[in-house]
Amino acid sequence: MFQSVCTVALAGAELPLGSILNLDKQLLIQMAIQALNVLLLTGVLAFLLYKPVKQFMAQRRERIAAEIEAAQKDRAEALELKEQYERMIADIETEREEILHAAYKKAMERSDQMLFAARREAENIYNRTLAELETEKENMADEMKRQMIEIATLMAERFVQLSIDRETQDRLIAEALAEWEES
Repeated sequence: MFQSVCTVALAGAELPLGSILNLDKQLLIQMAIQALNVLLLTGVLAFLLYKPVKQFMAQRRERIAAEIEAAQKDRAEALELKEQYERMIADIETEREEILHAAYKKAMERSDQMLFAARREAENIYNRTLAELETEKENMADEMKRQMIEIATLMAERFVQLSIDRETQDRLIAEALAEWEES
């Protein structure tokens, strides 16, 4: 630090007394040359760099605008896809309800068909049973007739064997007919 103070003091000692800065002709020429260099350098740099920088900035602005537009477009597409998915989910829910309703309806129809078939089968069994009973009744009547014939034959044999009178014969026939009517 001491050395820098000494250097400043020595530099001040070299200047003429009473002036810190000499505005002489040499200084003015150097300042003019430096100003000219600054202007020239500014002009050259503006000529060389202004258009490319301006073009770069325009391209950057366009790229950013395109990216913003693409982002907005992507956002709009995403919203549209979201709406489509929500509609699809709602449609799926509706379709699920329709399928469940159709399945319930089909099950009820099948149940009705099964009940109808069971009733028809029960009715068929009932009718077959009635027919069998009727056939059995007819068979019983035929059997009774056959037994009646046998009884009549046996009675005829007895009549012949006993040679019974007419009164006894009538009574035996009446008894046989009463038995036959009861059974």
